[in-house]
Amino acid sequence: MSEWNREKIENARLIANPGCYPTAILNGLAPLVKENVLDMSSIIIDAKSGTTGAGKTPSAMTHFSEMNESLKIYKVNEHKHTPEIEQELSEWNAAAQPVTFTPHLVPMTRGIMATMYATCQSLSKEDILAIYEKYYNSKPFVRIRKDGFPSTKEVHSSNFNDISFSFDARTNRITVVSVIDNLMKGAAGQAVQNMNIMQKYEEGEGLFMLPVFP
Repeated sequence: MSEWNREKIENARLIANPGCYPTAILNGLAPLVKENVLDMSSIIIDAKSGTTGAGKTPSAMTHFSEMNESLKIYKVNEHKHTPEIEQELSEWNAAAQPVTFTPHLVPMTRGIMATMYATCQSLSKEDILAIYEKYYNSKPFVRIRKDGFPSTKEVHSSNFNDISFSFDARTNRITVVSVIDNLMKGAAGQAVQNMNIMQKYEEGEGLFMLPVFP
């Protein structure tokens, strides 16, 4: 992940790009996990992806007549990216536990919205915002929303990752929302970002552009 492995990327000859779900999920959780303000056994992840997340190979699941005006849950408790998510959480916090990750397919071409729920220390909105800004103020493609929640349309065809949160003082539960374009920040865009870091180019080189196909 570009935001969390810069030194390793700069000195690598070969790297593997992270998955699209883990990118949205881990960027949303990382500051809170690193600051150890979450109950690591309480993390629940509800994520929704556009159909391009399944690739270009035709299937019954992504056929227009199956997906149009429909919402599908799939691979409950068995998604292939769950180990990737848990691996990074355990790297950042020794108290990490298995997470509940539930993906859904929505009838749109591109985009991911990951909504994460966890029990959190009793903190003010300003305290939580300060945690996110501590880690992301210098990161060009992560934008922290101070008010309201982002939508997938706001990052469509871009390499941006928009994140927001809400803390419920009644239950000490925090809700974090993270949105990306699964084909950009979740795939090709992050690959270019990582290449730029490897080659000592400007990190955003080639990534501030007009919308792309599809």
